[in-house]
Amino acid sequence: MMIFFMKKIKSFAFGFSILFAFMTFQSCSFFYGESAELSYTAMFDSLWREYDETYALFDVRGVDWQNQYSICRPLINDNMTDKEFLDVLKRLLYPLNDAHVYVKASIGCLNSGEDNVVPDNFSLAQVCQDYVESPVKCGNQIITYGRLRNDSQTGYIHIAAFSSGQTGINQKQNWADDIDLALESLRDTNAIILDVRGNRGGLTGNVTRISGRFCSENKIYAISRTKNGCGRNDFGNAVSLEIKKNGSWQYTKPVILLTNAQTMSAGEEFTMALVSQPHVIQVGNHTCGVFSLSLERCLANGWKYSVSVQKVTDTEGNIPEGKGIVPAAENLILNTSASDDLQMERAIQLCD
Repeated sequence: MMIFFMKKIKSFAFGFSILFAFMTFQSCSFFYGESAELSYTAMFDSLWREYDETYALFDVRGVDWQNQYSICRPLINDNMTDKEFLDVLKRLLYPLNDAHVYVKASIGCLNSGEDNVVPDNFSLAQVCQDYVESPVKCGNQIITYGRLRNDSQTGYIHIAAFSSGQTGINQKQNWADDIDLALESLRDTNAIILDVRGNRGGLTGNVTRISGRFCSENKIYAISRTKNGCGRNDFGNAVSLEIKKNGSWQYTKPVILLTNAQTMSAGEEFTMALVSQPHVIQVGNHTCGVFSLSLERCLANGWKYSVSVQKVTDTEGNIPEGKGIVPAAENLILNTSASDDLQMERAIQLCD
């Protein structure tokens, strides 16, 4: 997931808009929060208010937040148990259906967008076993690459995430440079299957670094706006996201980009960047549909929760939040099982 709170600002385009929001948010407790009171009623009211003031997507998600309060607040009392409290938070937050909205409690967790969803069937181990000749790992085990067993002129690259380990300000993320190793090895291929199925996101800087190696033309592909006030329509200035060429050369031969519903967050940003290029075809299922960066907060009892604080659109103003990036109809495929990878079969067909 892309938790931007401790990122190196210079590395990430989104970070500038968030920093601006922190600096200009004066009328409510967007950044610092309020004095904590350890009671269920106070914690519920604090969490509800934080969402009311900072959550960016009530309109997109179709949720009447005041009505949610009316439904859930009467269920709270100071004599309830932690489990009962968490159950009410589930009832409050599940209607958002947002995988960037979670609560991490001492007794368990909830995720608004994932708890009630059956994941797509995908197994990297199965793909390597069935299709890839002598696969190699690099980039701190995040990148897997090789050539197809039955077609040495088609390459395969899987990117499992866009971050490695912790993402604090002192955390090195130079593993992404190893995309150069994979591409040099596959430079003479006629096509590459680029697989980001199961990629749950990470850091924008790594998206920029890797996507630029597949860039044939610099292009703005998305616009982001970050909440900077308590009102529903209080957003900061628009920030453009652009795919840019980097590296000494770019792979501009056909690229088949494999996605599924567990391609999330920075994985979706990567998908938006790649599909803006004329040599890239998306195959598989739609992506998850969570594009906002999230701000993690803490309740008085130590439970952590996150709030989506950003609205992202494509260059035409369309909002992919909740919908994801969807392949063309002929390439929209749901895997029925990991052992029968119809998405991979379609990608191979398009490489022929």
